[in-house]
This record gives sequence, structure tokens and C-alpha cells, in this order.
Amino acid sequence: MRHERRTALRLLLVLTLLAASASCLGGSSDRRVLTILTPWTGDVEKDSFQAVLTAFEAKTGITINASPTRALDQVLRTDVQKGEAPDLSVMANPGTLRSYAQQGDLVPLDRFQDKTLGRRLVDQLKSDYGPQWYRLGEAGTSDPYAVVVKASVKSLIWYGPQRLGTQPPDSWAGLVGASQSIVKRGETPWCLAVADPPNSGWPGTDWIEDILLHQSGPDAYTSWVDGKLNWSSPQVSSAWETWGQTVTAPGAVHGDRLTALLTNYGEGAHPLFTALPGCYLEHGALVTADAAAPSKPVPGKDYDFAPFPDLQPMRTPACEVSGDLVSMFRDSPEAEQFMAFPASPQAQQIWPARQLESAFSANRTVTTQMASSYATDSVARRIDELLTSPATLCFDASDSMPSTMAAAFNHAVLDYLNDPTQLPAILTGLDKVQADAYPQPTQSSVCASGSPGQEAQ
Repeated sequence: MRHERRTALRLLLVLTLLAASASCLGGSSDRRVLTILTPWTGDVEKDSFQAVLTAFEAKTGITINASPTRALDQVLRTDVQKGEAPDLSVMANPGTLRSYAQQGDLVPLDRFQDKTLGRRLVDQLKSDYGPQWYRLGEAGTSDPYAVVVKASVKSLIWYGPQRLGTQPPDSWAGLVGASQSIVKRGETPWCLAVADPPNSGWPGTDWIEDILLHQSGPDAYTSWVDGKLNWSSPQVSSAWETWGQTVTAPGAVHGDRLTALLTNYGEGAHPLFTALPGCYLEHGALVTADAAAPSKPVPGKDYDFAPFPDLQPMRTPACEVSGDLVSMFRDSPEAEQFMAFPASPQAQQIWPARQLESAFSANRTVTTQMASSYATDSVARRIDELLTSPATLCFDASDSMPSTMAAAFNHAVLDYLNDPTQLPAILTGLDKVQADAYPQPTQSSVCASGSPGQEAQ
């Protein structure tokens, strides 16, 4: 009886150990559930990215839980400091990406293998994307850390062909003259809205960046992003002054410059589509009509774009772009599988197919594959071609700066619109922030040529 009791105890011990082992294995299988932090809280973008995640789950059996937040930078910084970083995170700020890479918080992508294609992920990124986009993922280092999930072009002037009656002039002087003519006939040339909490001001930074790029060129633009060109320099101050002459003159913007401070960016283009136009021109990556409008605007008919004009002759065309980047904070086989997925042509087609006029891929293969979808939408097709063109593409400057510098830039736009006479003091203040934000020299490679066949070095 005692022997049987000992045998039963041993059996119970073995079963307990097996259960513990199964629990540990279960813990390991929990890696089949990944977490990703994302910036998309609006239904359309959130649902489009979820479609990408759903396709990944269907392909791999790995579950990925997204946590959307408007305060992504703050949430991510707090999680990393607590040692509770998500497996993956989307970042719209290459400056933040660079900071995490330099701190050793990110997992480099250079050793991963895309098993579906049978080649290294880095080789896929080099062949399928232009050198500008590959270098962006390197975050100023020698290793790739990110994949571009979605891209956009910012150097665009939007207008209503039927309203304006003609295409905007292809020179800056002509554009200024057209704006002044609209004011003289008692109407308003420009739409402008810069409210977008907690990052209000950024639509104005896009304006200033575009002017600097097309007035002083990519070299000055890059030096500014890298903290080597002061804000009070002639190049940067001239960009601010040029923007001010465009949008702070009486009658220049819908409502007035103070109204622009209070109007949400997403509503900024609404007056472009009203029965009586509230404005005729808008700058930026995307125009949207009021969802309550009786009919949906037709691209090419109700709205179109012209490239941002050069203020000085340029050797090669230049264009400001932006993109959302996904990176890995916690390494696992499942996370590595995910990083290969959004880089693939299969994944890159999902979002543009759902939002044909507002979401684009930087993947060259997808540009070709989407040609039939763009057949009846010349606006989307031309934007898509710009993203993979041989022109010099420069990534959004404020997005590429350290987060403290970018935040100060946003706030400075608000201060300037509130009181343009304070520009000298505003630029001096930005110089002081710059001195603290760049303790070491930065090499961002924020501008690069996209010549076909050219690889990133």
C-alpha cells in the first residue's frame, strides 16, 4: 500500500512537471500574439491598416493586436522607459526612429529572411524600394530598422479646375500673382487650417519646409534637418518670410490667419468644394471634402493638383514626401515574420486599394501593379508616380528632426500666425532649442535621388 502511495505521488509529481512544462510552452506560444502601437484612430485609416493585419493573420496564423493612439510618441516613450515596449510600433517621425535606433532599443532588420521570397529582407527593400526609402529606414545609421507602410507626397498645390478655370502657374511668381488677382476681385485664394491636437501647427511647417526646399535646394534642406543650418540663417528666415507674405496678407486665407489657428486640419479644404468657393488653392498631401456634401468630388474634375513650383532654378526636380514606418522593439520569430510582410507587394497593395486617392505605396512593384486601378484616376496615378520617380525626394523635415525640435517648430508656427511681427524672436528661440536638441552631429540622408536601378549605399 505504501509502495502504491509512493507511486501515486511520483505520478502526481510527473504530471505537475508536465503541466508546468506545458505552461511554459504555452507562454512561448503566446509569442503567437504580437502587439503593435499605431497612430491611426480615425475609422478609415484604422480599418485600412487592420486589413493589412488581417491579411497577415490569415497568412501566418499569428495574431497581432493593434493599440491606436493619437499620443503615440508619448505612449511609446513611456512604455520603453518602463521596459514594456510593444513588439512593434508604427512611427511617423524618422527623428524618433533615429533616437530609438541610437539608444539600442530597435532590432535591426539586416539578418532577417523573407521565407516566402527566399531572400533577405534587406535585399527585398533595396530592390523593391527607391534608395530614398531604404535610407529612411536606416535612420541615419548603417543598419535598416524600418519598413515604409504608407507614403505620401506633400509638395502639391491643390485646386478646383472648374473653379479656378485654369491650372495654377508653374512658377512661384505666377502663383503669387494669381493669388493677388483673386484677392483683388474680392475673393480668397488660400485654404489654411493648422489645428490638429496634440500636434497643431504641422500644416504650417509643411509650407515652410516646401518653400525652403524649392528656394534654397536639397543641400540647405538637409543641413537644416541635421541641425547644421540655424533657424535665423538667411535661408530659413527667408522661407518663413515668404510663407508669411503668402498667408498673412489681408484676405489671403479663408476666414483669416487667426481662424486658421482654430480650424481643424481635416476641415481645411472644405471651403474648396462649397457651392460658392471659400478658397481656391490649398497646399499639402491631401484634400478632403465635407463628408456631408451632397456628392463626392470627382478627381481631375472637381479637384486636381500641380507640383509645388521652384522659387529658384534647381538642377533636378525635388519633392517633399512623408511616410509611416514600422519597426521592431522585441525580437521573436513571429515579429520577424511580420516585418517581412508589410514590405511585400501583397501587403503594400492592400491599403492603396482601399483608399485609392489618399494612400500610396513606395514599392516600385506595386506602382506597376496598381496601374490598372489608377486608369480612371489621373490624380492618384500621378501622385503614385512621384513617389517612385527619379526626382530627388526629401523626407518631411520636421518629422526627421529630434522630437523636441519638431515640437518647437509646430508651436512656432502657431506663435507666428498669432503675431507675424515676432518672427525674429521666434527664430532666436528656435536656435536655442536647436542647440540643445543636437548634442552630436547628425547625418540624416533625408534627401536622395530615386533614379531607377540606383541602390542605397
